This record gives sequence, structure tokens and C-alpha cells, in this order.
Amino acid sequence: MKYRLILLDRDGTLNYEAQNHHRDLSVLRPYPFSGPALRGLTDAGHRLALVTNQSGIARGYWSIDDVDRLHKRFFKEWGVEPKVYLCPHGPGGGCGCRKPLPGLVQRALADHQCTPAAALMVGDSLADAGAAQGAGVDFALVLTGRGRITRDLLSHPPAMLLDTVADLTGKFSA
Repeated sequence: MKYRLILLDRDGTLNYEAQNHHRDLSVLRPYPFSGPALRGLTDAGHRLALVTNQSGIARGYWSIDDVDRLHKRFFKEWGVEPKVYLCPHGPGGGCGCRKPLPGLVQRALADHQCTPAAALMVGDSLADAGAAQGAGVDFALVLTGRGRITRDLLSHPPAMLLDTVADLTGKFSA
């Protein structure tokens, strides 16, 4: 198994994303394929981590507790509970964890005692691609969310191009 750890962006990768920031997290809905895909990856022996920027916390749209409740709702629906790596800072917040910086990915690698070569970052944005590149992990671009726009903006091709995160289960099934 090449990838022991699958790092997943949330918005646009695992759930529908509003055009602007979603002010009411209760309206966010996961894609219908997310739960089966994540369970399939877990069943195949992969560890999962959620790596997400949540600047709405810094902007005062919601609290960390609100985001935790959203994740618990998603995890219950999905039937899996990946470890969450979250950046609560806004753009220009001066942190090292906000994607495209690699801080969240590096923290996940360290927590899971995983080398960059054994990890895959899955996302739909240039920020996701940048975080993967900065941490030295392969990047899989999903065409959900902002993926189709991102595909045309990437400076180099991703390790994988996926219609949805569900395509991973076919690539990594046991």
C-alpha cells in the first residue's frame, strides 16, 4: 500500500460548498458519495485525516465548537471519524497552518508517524495543492468544488485526477 495516510480537504472535496462563506453550518451537506468512499478507504487499511481551512472562525461567522458539531454530524453520517487538522485563522493571519502553507499537513504526518512518500493529499483548490507540495506529499485533484477551475491553474499535473473522492476507493481497494 503506497499511501498509508489519506489527507482530505473538506469544503468542495467532501461536501457541497457555498459560493461565499457559509454563515449557517447547519445547511452544509456532504456529497452523497463521501461516506461510502471514506469507509471504503478505511476498510482498505488507510488512515484518514481531515485538513481544512476555516477562516469563518476568525471572521466571527461561527465558533470552533460550531465547526466541531458540524464535523460530528458528518462523521456520524459517514460512519468514520478522521482526525481533524483545522486552521481557524483568516487570510493574512500570519500563521503557518493555513493552506497553502504545509503546517497542517506536516502536523498530520507527524501525528500519524507517516513519511511524505506514504501520504496523499486530496483536494479541489490551489491551496490544497500548495500544502501538499510544501509538505512533499502527492496531490490528487478532485473535480468537485473548485476542482475544474483549479485543474486549469495548476503549474504541474497532480499525481491523480479524480472526478470525485469516490474514485479513490477503486484505486485503493483491498
